[in-house]
Amino acid sequence: MCDPIIDKSENIEIEEFTKAVVEEYLRTPPTFSRYPLRHYNQLEVSFAEGTVRILLNRLHVPTTYTAVTVFGGYTGQFAKCLRSLGMKVVFTDPLEEWVQEALKSGFEAYRYSAAQIPRDLLERTDLFATFECYPALAGETGIYNVLRFMASKFGILFAESRKTTAEIDKEGEGPLARLKNSFLPYSKVYSITRTFRESEDLRLYHLCTNNSDRETIKTDCKVMKLVYDSFLNKTCLNQTNIAGLDGKTRYSYEELLRSLRRILSLYRFHIPNVLAMYFPKNMFRVYSKEFTIDKDLCLDI
Repeated sequence: MCDPIIDKSENIEIEEFTKAVVEEYLRTPPTFSRYPLRHYNQLEVSFAEGTVRILLNRLHVPTTYTAVTVFGGYTGQFAKCLRSLGMKVVFTDPLEEWVQEALKSGFEAYRYSAAQIPRDLLERTDLFATFECYPALAGETGIYNVLRFMASKFGILFAESRKTTAEIDKEGEGPLARLKNSFLPYSKVYSITRTFRESEDLRLYHLCTNNSDRETIKTDCKVMKLVYDSFLNKTCLNQTNIAGLDGKTRYSYEELLRSLRRILSLYRFHIPNVLAMYFPKNMFRVYSKEFTIDKDLCLDI
């Protein structure tokens, strides 16, 4: 796998997730109104070991000795539940205070955002898991994170509470806004399976793929990183500069071009239909950098 892309555009929400705010919420949950209550649902959900084990069995996610990296670990209840099932859990979170709490609880723990997780940790992870860390995976900015995590043996496990699901349904698009549908672009480009199982309190989504598509995903991760590192913002990728990447990678020109076309398609599928007409059909972004592919090299444009 490849290294993280550390981009200046990464915006990590901090204040509402600090330990001080969590303690304030716990003192006055009926009257707490500083931030949306959904931010504190991990504290309220019952992670009953038996229930979570049944849900994972139904998702065909093995538990014994499975190496799991939890991103956005936060207060740690979900990580503790997975560990109690026999998984080998590494805890990560962008706030040092939650990392310290995790270390006190006996976890191997590191201060990383999802985007900062290093290559060595990716390479020893079978499954990436989180409880409601939506920003790490959402939309075009989450593409590189999703692809890196989907290259793991068992893909991504995303947990959310039924309370949060109900809030999402009330606020806008209802079932269309749910996570399973937000991963539709990846199913269109790769053979990704999107399944979920739920209990009274909890819903678990599992996103995974086969060995062949994992290799394709790894290739596209490496090409995204290569393009990001090799070119300035607003670069047009043409036959000359794509061919010039040969010395930096083992991929041929044809392999690079196929990968870039997949990346472009994936990016396009993330743009809502009502906005698609305002975006050039040959343009995609990797975090803050914008690239276009020479129209002579694109398909169906």
